[in-house]
Amino acid sequence: MKHSLRLLAIPLLSVTAFASTPLLAQSLVIDRVTIVDVSTGKLTGNRAIVIADGKIARIAATGTVKGGGRHVDGKGAFVVPGYNDMHAHNLNTESPETSLPVMLASGITGFRQMAGAPPLLAARAKGTLGLPADSPALLAMPGTIIAGPAFADPAAVTAEINRQKAQGADFIKVIDLPRATFLVAADAARAVGLPFAGHLPPSVDTRDALAHGMASIEHLGPGISLLINCSRDEAAVRAILNHADGAPHGIDFSLPPAQLKRLLANPMMLAPPPAFLLMRRVLATYDDAKCRAFAADVAKNGTWMVPTLTRLEAMDLGNAPELRDSASLAFVPADTQRLWREVGNDFDTKLTAEQRQTLADLFAAQLRLAKLFDASGVKMMAGTDFGGQWVAPNALHREFDLLARSGVPPLHILQMATLGPARFLKREAVMGSVEAGRNADLVLLSADPMKDTQALHAIAGVVRGGRYLDRAELDAIQTTARTTLH
Repeated sequence: MKHSLRLLAIPLLSVTAFASTPLLAQSLVIDRVTIVDVSTGKLTGNRAIVIADGKIARIAATGTVKGGGRHVDGKGAFVVPGYNDMHAHNLNTESPETSLPVMLASGITGFRQMAGAPPLLAARAKGTLGLPADSPALLAMPGTIIAGPAFADPAAVTAEINRQKAQGADFIKVIDLPRATFLVAADAARAVGLPFAGHLPPSVDTRDALAHGMASIEHLGPGISLLINCSRDEAAVRAILNHADGAPHGIDFSLPPAQLKRLLANPMMLAPPPAFLLMRRVLATYDDAKCRAFAADVAKNGTWMVPTLTRLEAMDLGNAPELRDSASLAFVPADTQRLWREVGNDFDTKLTAEQRQTLADLFAAQLRLAKLFDASGVKMMAGTDFGGQWVAPNALHREFDLLARSGVPPLHILQMATLGPARFLKREAVMGSVEAGRNADLVLLSADPMKDTQALHAIAGVVRGGRYLDRAELDAIQTTARTTLH
């Protein structure tokens, strides 16, 4: 839920911030590996992957490929498609020149940028966006986030969506809109053929969002937006929310950048006392059978969920030691770390013990909801909301661990980062599996990811666009980032 607009008012990366170095196409053979079929979990050992011009040219038996370009001994590694972070804000943070390479060093070969701007879209169209050479692929990007008081008027929302279509946006991103405006925005996006994604306000019935074609719901709502459907008091809670829907909506994104950044670090700090009472009521009236029926409806509809448990953990637990003391903060600029620590201290001092317990209980409920959605066949993708408080560029690995803690099995977690994004983007022909003809974006693992999610952390090498980076090169990228930032 981090949407820093530091770069939204100016041409992002201003087109010249990085040398635009293309990934080199090269002939490459990675031999003696086991290929993981991410659709079934089947393992096929003793394979050689032949890569040319950034694509997987063919897959052959070990030892049968002779000559050609570079040969890499995979030493029995398990090969999976490159990971994708489907909710990130790299291009709105202070240091994309370090965050993007750190992502790549973490096995992330693609990301969905969740906040855009006209200059960003224009630079991408011209081929002058200038991402660093060691960067994941930019998979999709919206235009300006449709949020807050500036977009409370339905006519303004429709006009903006039409503009974003003309500017080349890949989808519409929305947060914090009144119910009527939200539904107008969903219909306007569908009218111009753009997917509609983002936050589901508590005042919007999930059934209405699904009926109006919402493509993906981020952050499991956030808050109680989805959990309301699991409450025995749903009707009464919705009546309260509908009564409050006429109040001013959302954060004013025209605020000075420094003020906005602090507000967005942890939006839970902005919740008024009545909101905590409503959270507690929804949690206390949870009905498992009702929730299972709701999950089945979501699965039938086909809307995707991007839980971003790592962001929910940060917002709901606020200043927990495992967040405050994470080694991953070495990849975050010092000024940002200072702000996060200040906001974390505010979490401890400005919220009551009861409010903090309510948020902790909310996070536990969100973990259970993620497991229930997975078990019910709801389509899900892995994302982090990188850029938000305590969420570092390599946070997708924390997401893997939280999904495992919730009870999602290893194969499904891997699918959420690989095959799921390919299906969501309708790019299964070029990404999301290790097959001939697919993009050569791969991760080599030193352990079997079908046995334990921890194997997803055991990265022995990464292939990005046909270019192989071994463990030493990946370590060097991380060292450079730490040195540059501190």
